[in-house]
Amino acid sequence: MNLLEDEVNLQLLRYLVSGEGIHVNINAIAKEFNIHRNTAKKKIQWLYDQKILNPPFYSFPYLYTQWPILVLVKADIPRSNEINEFYVDDGHIFAAFSCMEGPYNTLLIEFFENLESYHSWRERIVIEEKIPNREYRAPAHAYIFSNKLTFKNDPNCFIRSLKRSYQNQGHVMLNKCKLDETIFPIFEQLMLGNFIQRNDTYISSELGLNRKTIKHHIDRLIENQIIEEPRCFFPNLFVPPEYNLIVSMLEITSHNEKVKEYILNHDNIPRAQDTSTGCYNLLLFSAFHTIEGFFDLGEELLNMFAQDIGAISNIILSSRMIHTIKPQKLSLGWIDRKLWDIKHK
Repeated sequence: MNLLEDEVNLQLLRYLVSGEGIHVNINAIAKEFNIHRNTAKKKIQWLYDQKILNPPFYSFPYLYTQWPILVLVKADIPRSNEINEFYVDDGHIFAAFSCMEGPYNTLLIEFFENLESYHSWRERIVIEEKIPNREYRAPAHAYIFSNKLTFKNDPNCFIRSLKRSYQNQGHVMLNKCKLDETIFPIFEQLMLGNFIQRNDTYISSELGLNRKTIKHHIDRLIENQIIEEPRCFFPNLFVPPEYNLIVSMLEITSHNEKVKEYILNHDNIPRAQDTSTGCYNLLLFSAFHTIEGFFDLGEELLNMFAQDIGAISNIILSSRMIHTIKPQKLSLGWIDRKLWDIKHK
């Protein structure tokens, strides 16, 4: 049986992926760090209020199999409140960044079911005047990749390098906020997915199902790798606050598996995938607090794999140029459409 043809599973997913009924266990955090419950609650809320972390939710990696087309688009789009709302509301835009690349001022990351749906979407947003007609802007330039070729997807990999900085300096800075010994250990646990719990009583009441049924369905969804255990994520999924995102394409000429092993173990590369785009065969997303940190990565790669790396193409996106988009937006949109299809069969 296809688990995602079952209405109960889809309704459950709506709660889990949105984070409704998922919360941090305040009592457990207070006990772990030997602080008062109200103090623990305030510290966790502070992390949310300062836009360092989002409240916890279940991620939905299955979306990559249902929407296997990843499109990176360099575009010339005017900057306005209406355009910003379009980025936030559109069901295919995963992330949006302002940039300065030739005639382009915007980089979009988009997901689609297939090439036909991508082309239909492009025509529709012009017809509906979401963006200006082509005669008023430079033609967009798109790179098309396959989500199914992703071999690393670990948005919280940064916690390892952040912890090293904390151990060396006694604190880390994120979003101009100091995370010291009174808050960093809590931040670390939430990013690791510890002390997060699900309110099965609430969810079962909402859906009219008993708690055992709820647990059985969720266990199957996890076992089949449709969702992953809940944790807290950064507001911009692959980019810590105040970090710069770099989108890179690499030409790996030999020892591909050794290069991949290096990427898998690197704490500043949250996402990587194979590709076949011109001479390039790897697509990387990395993020660093300083551009110097990124160049250190490049130097290390070239020193370790001097004979294995050919051409490199980089797009550097400033931390000040990110349009914050809810990380679950595309997943929830897919779930809602699937629910609508089942109810209207």
